[in-house]
Amino acid sequence: MSNDLPPTEQSGLNTDLHLKSTPELLSAMHEVDLDALVAVKNCLPQIEILVENIVFRMQKGGRLFYLGAGTSGRLGVVDASECPPTFGVEHGVVVGLIAGGDSAIRKAVEGAEDDFEQGWKDLLEHDVNETDNVIGIAASGRTPYVIGALKEASAKGLLTGITESKTIQLSYRSSSHCENIAINSTNTRCSTLIWLYR
Repeated sequence: MSNDLPPTEQSGLNTDLHLKSTPELLSAMHEVDLDALVAVKNCLPQIEILVENIVFRMQKGGRLFYLGAGTSGRLGVVDASECPPTFGVEHGVVVGLIAGGDSAIRKAVEGAEDDFEQGWKDLLEHDVNETDNVIGIAASGRTPYVIGALKEASAKGLLTGITESKTIQLSYRSSSHCENIAINSTNTRCSTLIWLYR
């Protein structure tokens, strides 16, 4: 595959998996997990800034929306679903949206992630406003469903953030300013998992 593709679309460091023993496979997965932990540790100060901004807005009645496609979208839905029973958050305060709708949680909806306008339409169904927060989860960093929604949400004054490939980039907009924070990461998909699972 071309090196112009994001890391999530390229072959990983571990190849010929079918030739490896079970211990070799487990060790390889563990090493990738360790890379993700280091990547997240290196960006904790930037994550702190984003979280503090989200909390500030949520204390004023804002909500947190996760927006993604495929596995990324499913992880957002799982995390949002766990907030009420695990943390006592009211239903509807943390919301997970997935390209293709709820049916895409169990069965892939091909092409849904390529709709640049649908993510924003899905957010509008929840009457989003300037106190709300939208975190896009797109390991490739270019999923149209996610990027289109984030661009529109940011233009409307919502606080936005995204996880993406090569770097984890957290972009947020508050009522007074907009900042972009880029953090180096070697394995975005695992970093996304850690970011979502508290």
